[in-house]
Amino acid sequence: MKPTGALVLLLCGLLTGIISPGVRAAEWYEYQSENFTVYSDVPERRVNTLMRDLERFRRAALYFTGQEEIPENNNLRVFHFRDSDEFEQFTGDRKIAGLYRETWEGPIIFSRDGDHGISGSGLIFHEYVHHLMRERSGMTYPRWYSEGFAELLASAELRNKEVVIGGLPEWRLSAWADDDPLTIEQLLAPPPLAAQNGKDNSRYWNNYYASAWLLTHYLQLGHNAGHPDYRAATAAYLQAVAAGDNPFKIFAEHFGKSVEEIQREMLAYMRDDIQRHKLDIPAYQYSIPRRALTENERLYLLADEAVDFDKPKLAINYLKRSEQQSLGWQENLTAMAAIEARDKNYKPGEKVLKEIGEHGQVSHLTAANLAQYYLLRLQALSLTREWNEEYCEQAIKYGKIAVQMGPDYLPGYRTLWTAYQLKGKSEEALQIMQAAYQQEPNHLNLNAAIGFYLAHLGKHALAREYLERVVAWSHSDQLRSSAQALLDRNQ
Repeated sequence: MKPTGALVLLLCGLLTGIISPGVRAAEWYEYQSENFTVYSDVPERRVNTLMRDLERFRRAALYFTGQEEIPENNNLRVFHFRDSDEFEQFTGDRKIAGLYRETWEGPIIFSRDGDHGISGSGLIFHEYVHHLMRERSGMTYPRWYSEGFAELLASAELRNKEVVIGGLPEWRLSAWADDDPLTIEQLLAPPPLAAQNGKDNSRYWNNYYASAWLLTHYLQLGHNAGHPDYRAATAAYLQAVAAGDNPFKIFAEHFGKSVEEIQREMLAYMRDDIQRHKLDIPAYQYSIPRRALTENERLYLLADEAVDFDKPKLAINYLKRSEQQSLGWQENLTAMAAIEARDKNYKPGEKVLKEIGEHGQVSHLTAANLAQYYLLRLQALSLTREWNEEYCEQAIKYGKIAVQMGPDYLPGYRTLWTAYQLKGKSEEALQIMQAAYQQEPNHLNLNAAIGFYLAHLGKHALAREYLERVVAWSHSDQLRSSAQALLDRNQ
């Protein structure tokens, strides 16, 4: 969060009950490497180790796939906690090493300090591979390859002088305890999403991921064990499937063998020849500068993530500890007003608005918070079929300011297009969505928002490409099912 000028806000009513921090929390820092931003209160040495592991894993993934080593458009953000209790307040589970989430502000990793290291969670590496595949390729991969390739790289071992790809993912060890691997036919055509609703499919999907790992492993590394080299055939096959060809009909054409023949080779490879691939990936040598976060900045960042985790009370608890009249105070106060408005408590916002109106200039974060405040008021009225033009105009006004001052901040776009949607201005809403898409074309939530809105408008042909990405990328059964249902209905 970029600090803005301090405001002198005399809002006694809002400040009633502000919690005293008591013992001040350990100081938080922002660390920047080439491709990652980490916020943490963990000792610097351990944060440096984490970031160097992440950079090294990223470099191994790019080297393995033959991708060019260029910086990412947006750094992936990591929140790394020293306190397991605080970590648990967000995740609900202190036993896990970490998790990965897609948010409107981009992908984030939540992790906690400990002996496991960042590589102790295959889930984090798995999801980061998905992120890289979306960022580096305009192609939509079939589910078996997308998941299998992520599993293949996620099991990487970071050794002193090398990175080893191809080990069995420890988190899939139970997959074949009672079941055989799925066949290639089953991988190419998993059960329709609609047929899975209401069922516990965790055992099936554990096997699906493990089996996808096995097939991808064989196609990528089997040649090291004397099997045919299928890498070029795999690339051509994936491109053809992405272009719309039937995955079964073109299989033998690209691989030179039937599905059944490749199946037999794959099982023989599993029994005798599983290979590991060693990459000479040196340690990340660049410096990792850090800067101390102001207290208000730290509180805003954590409160913002608490809102994303749908924990508004946790967010308010952070924001109430804000330092009055210090840098960032305006952003924190307007964020608090927007959160209170969720529960139809508008008085804090009214006091904030009166004061800000007199001072004028706002940051993109403050503008986004004010736009959200007015939008929430408008949405509450719309449920009763009432309308307030002033609320709509203010939501649009502040939404435009947020977009102009923070062109890479998607929540500003989201509030603006939602206001236009409520006003019935679909073309204006779509223009804002497309402007956001130019900033983040591989953003899962944005593709979902555009696809579903186009379908709502009856523009099914235009919606298709966005909905197909949702089906290919999302790990949410509900979201995938909704997108697939629209695709099936409008074939």
